[in-house]
Amino acid sequence: MKVVIEAKEEYKNMLQEIATAIKAKITFDENEEDFWLQLPDHVKAGILESHEQFKQGQFSSHEDVMSKYKSKYNL
Repeated sequence: MKVVIEAKEEYKNMLQEIATAIKAKITFDENEEDFWLQLPDHVKAGILESHEQFKQGQFSSHEDVMSKYKSKYNL
């Protein structure tokens, strides 16, 4: 299993100690590029648009969406 943890530099030693204590392997990729920079522009635009819609209250709850599609497909 691979786990990605984003933390401040000041916690690097503590994380290494924890990894050693639980016999886990830990690596620090100092040159890792922010995933946001790797996304295509149209994906970034969609994420930003949906974030704005959410802030304006334009969203449906999970329960509402599930109910809609269960009714639509007779589930």
